[in-house]
Amino acid sequence: MEMVAQTINLLNGHEMEANQVQAGEIETHVLLGLNPGLINASGYSWTADYVTVTGDLCADLLSNIASEQRAKVVYEYLYRQIGDKKVRETIDFLLNQEEVHNQMFRDAFNEVQESGSNQDFGTTKAAKMYFSMSNPGPNTFAGGDVSAPKFEE
Repeated sequence: MEMVAQTINLLNGHEMEANQVQAGEIETHVLLGLNPGLINASGYSWTADYVTVTGDLCADLLSNIASEQRAKVVYEYLYRQIGDKKVRETIDFLLNQEEVHNQMFRDAFNEVQESGSNQDFGTTKAAKMYFSMSNPGPNTFAGGDVSAPKFEE
């Protein structure tokens, strides 16, 4: 967040005076100075409500993997829309960091995937049956064990 805020401040010229701000809007400069605002896109302050934990390590790691992937998508969209070389370098760095975080969460999940909510708590064979409707035909039933995803490099 600090890198994004600093990039925006550099683009705005570090000006604290309303009549000197060349880009953006003055309210942020007045309220926050040159610091990042801990707010969402709608302007609501960050709270602990944004942190969701279940207490189940597998579920929480999968949620973190999904969050990192969503962040990567946002950075990729921004990267494609921005032509400034230095801003693109910043976004590229952040994209790579998201990938590192994603890989760390995937590695952690691989270590604990047989625990918590991924354990078999006496699920019946019928509960593990599913039908593949993607390729209709005589072999649409796919029985057998249902296992957690394995994230591989």
